[in-house]
Amino acid sequence: MKWQYLIIIGILIGVVLAAGCTDEDASPVAPLQSSMDVIMPGQSLVVTSDVTGDGIAGGTIDTITVTVSLAPDKKPVDMEKIAVYYADMIKTETLTPVSGFRGEPGQGEWAIVEVKNQVGNTNNRLEDREGFVLRINPKTYLPANRIITLVIRAPGDINPLTIRRIAPPTILAQGNILTSP
Repeated sequence: MKWQYLIIIGILIGVVLAAGCTDEDASPVAPLQSSMDVIMPGQSLVVTSDVTGDGIAGGTIDTITVTVSLAPDKKPVDMEKIAVYYADMIKTETLTPVSGFRGEPGQGEWAIVEVKNQVGNTNNRLEDREGFVLRINPKTYLPANRIITLVIRAPGDINPLTIRRIAPPTILAQGNILTSP
């Protein structure tokens, strides 16, 4: 009787080892969505990276950077037609795109600073698996520990992408990660 258990255990070990040793290709990976942000019905865009800010060490954040991608099963979005809004407990403002939509934004502007996994020729159309890195430069500076809301509305969205974050307690010159409240 005892030798029968040994045979069963040996077979199970062999099956487990064989299952991990196959040469199957991994399926393509969809863009990573931030676990902090819920996708609402009718929303075209999702956050696919940390929301970061740059500014003056020990002072305030003046630019905010975020990467957005398409929500699952959504059609391409013309980034020239999005609207970007910034709000904190002091001020709400509508940001305007920089001329040509690419480059470094001045105060009160937003811009596309990079395209990750670009599909086809350079354009301002967000397509499957692409990530557009947006830099936002509100007129209001962001001090430590303040909550902000960024809203990015794509044409035809029922629910826009709404990003709520808190500035860190200590501001660095670069790479400040804004956390979810």
